[in-house]
Order: sequence, then structure tokens, then C-alpha cells
Amino acid sequence: MKTTGLALLALAVVAHGDVLSDFFPFLGSPDPAYEDPARKSAVRESDSGLAPFSPADSDFGVQQVLGDATIAPTFHLLGSISANVTDNAPGATRALDDSSWYANLLLGAIWEPRLPAGWTGDVGVTQEFYEFERDQAIDFQNLTVRAGVVKNLVDLGDTIFYARYEYQRLVTGSWSEGDYSAQRIRTGLRKVLFLGSHHQLLGGVSAALDLDANPELLERNEFALDLAYTWWLTRDLGATLSWRGSYWDFDNGGREDWNHTVGLRFDWQTCPASTLFAHVYYSNHDSNTPLGVNDSESWHSGIGLGVQLAF
Repeated sequence: MKTTGLALLALAVVAHGDVLSDFFPFLGSPDPAYEDPARKSAVRESDSGLAPFSPADSDFGVQQVLGDATIAPTFHLLGSISANVTDNAPGATRALDDSSWYANLLLGAIWEPRLPAGWTGDVGVTQEFYEFERDQAIDFQNLTVRAGVVKNLVDLGDTIFYARYEYQRLVTGSWSEGDYSAQRIRTGLRKVLFLGSHHQLLGGVSAALDLDANPELLERNEFALDLAYTWWLTRDLGATLSWRGSYWDFDNGGREDWNHTVGLRFDWQTCPASTLFAHVYYSNHDSNTPLGVNDSESWHSGIGLGVQLAF
């Protein structure tokens, strides 16, 4: 019995979680914001000549006294770069998990064509690169491609509905030998629950159903809730406290995982196309897999610059 116990303990130390569990803390929320920038705060609206926004008033149209008619851009190029530190960088084995600095680069493009009956298209691609300072940590890339539709449900208090197809690919080495890929359908609802002159509370619910995954053992369905409270300290400086909880129900083996992420982020819009940001996040991953090989928790924080060009 003693020998068996030592063997299990050694296995728990050497064993490591799968690619989803290892990289979950670094990928951020997959749920889209789908917010109209003109509604972000009554402070901005008053400066732009718009009447203060209140939930469900879109059925009256845009309340604007004076101003030039503009057409919202449909194409966006975006990018960000940040320097970060974490207390739990993923290594080849659990014994090699340790703190590390890392850099994150994101590049992307989004097309939002206007569709009939108030619908909007949502076609996009993003590519992220994660490079860790520690030699024992695993560098990786994350590709996401999506295509779907979005609509503002005016009769439901300006609730945003979305549905889309997604393709995701995680790579730690050669691109032709990806570690994980999946195709899924994601759908959900997002709504501004409260909006004041300097703050708002945004909530969302979503479901993501895998059509297939490679490796097949990681095929799953995800159900999630999220809340984000934003306070605009000034017209261009805001702080957001967020929480996201999700449940992963895997198709094989009876596996079930619970995830929680809590974060605080500051955004300073230095000009219409660029934003300086700083953030700190705590993530917890709890799985029913044996020996806790997919359980983890981590802190990470960083500062960076984001750019978005709209056409």
C-alpha cells in the first residue's frame, strides 16, 4: 500500500493536464462584447450630442439634436501587444510549472456587414502568440476563426442575441502538427443590466457546442455566465471588474470541469484608434479527472497597448 501511494504521488507530480486545462487561464473570455461604443456611457453621449441612453429606448431611434449622418464602419483591423507575469506558467510536467514573464501578441480582422431585418454579420479571424521567458515553459499560438450573425432584440430591452460557427486551433510546436483543434457552434445573449452616467453592468449567458475536436477525447460542450461592471473615471479612462464562470461537459469519459475567472482591467483610450491597458486576473480550474491532473489556479497581470482601425 505504501509503495502504491508513493507511485500515485509521483504520478500526480509528473503528470500534466491537457492542452485545454494548461492554456485556459491565458486565453481570456471567448464571449464577444457586441457593445455599441456610442452607448458606453452617458458622459460620452453628452459630449457627442446624443441624448443619454437608457435600456430599451432604441425603439425610439437615436435621440440626436444636431449632427452629421454617419455610417457605422463594417471592417476592423485590430492588434494588441502586452507584457505580463504569471505565477503558474505551463511546463512540460507539473513539476516544471513556475512563475514567468511572458509576451502576448494579438492580430485580427473583423467584418460586420449589415444584413436585412436588423441583423448584422460577424466574420472574423484572430491569431495570438504567447512567448514565455522561462525556458521550461511552453510557448503556444491560438487561432480562432468565426462566422455568424448578431441582432439587437429591441422587444427584450435591447438584449443582444448572437450565434456563430467557430474554428479554434492551439499549437505549441509545428503548425502542421497542432496540439488541439475544434469546430463548434456558439450562441448567447448579452444585455446591459444597468447603465448610469458613469458606470454600467453588463451580463451574458452562452452555450458552445463542439461539432468535433482533435483529439476526440477533448470534445465538449460549454455553458457559461459572465458579469462585467465598468466605471468610467473620466471620459477616456475606465475600470472594469469582471467574472466569468463556465461548465465543461465532455462527451467521453464522464469528465466535468468548472472554471472561474475574476479580473480587474483599466483602459485608457489615448486616441480613437488606440488604448493603453493594465489588468490582473485570477483563474481557477477544477476537474473531476483522477489525481487532479487537470486542476489548476493562477494569477497573471500585465500592461499593454491595443489598436483598432475601422473602415
